[in-house]
Order: sequence, then C-alpha cells, then structure tokens
Amino acid sequence: MKSVAVESTTLAKVADAVDRQVLELEFCDQRVYQYLGVPTEVHVALLLASSKGNYFNRHIRGKFTFSRLARSGLDQSLS
Repeated sequence: MKSVAVESTTLAKVADAVDRQVLELEFCDQRVYQYLGVPTEVHVALLLASSKGNYFNRHIRGKFTFSRLARSGLDQSLS
C-alpha cells in the first residue's frame, strides 16, 4: 500500500493496511510508528481531520498497541 502525504506540523505521511487493521504514521521528524488494531474509520477520520496532530493525540496515541519501525519509508513497509 502506498502512503499518503498529509499537511500537518506533526505528521508527514499516513498509510494503512485495511485487511490487517494496521496504521503506519511517519512523523515530520521521520520517525515511523505502526499501530495495530486501528479500525478503518479511525484512519479515514485522521485523513479528514483539520488538525492531524490533534486527532492523533486525542484518538490514536495511547489507545492502540504500537511499535517504532527501524527505518522510515511507509511505501516499503506495508506492501
């Protein structure tokens, strides 16, 4: 799956694998995290949010199991 660049001061790219409920976020500092068990509607709401960082902090951070990926590059990790 290809990532989507987003306009945000917090996030640079967003990608998900709907069939696996995996959401990957690349932050502006190039850290990449993978969040597990994220419903599609959360991913869609993140993309539609006027403030991606605020949405992330309120609806994703601390609510899903996550891991930091060793490398950046969302295009490669979910394909």
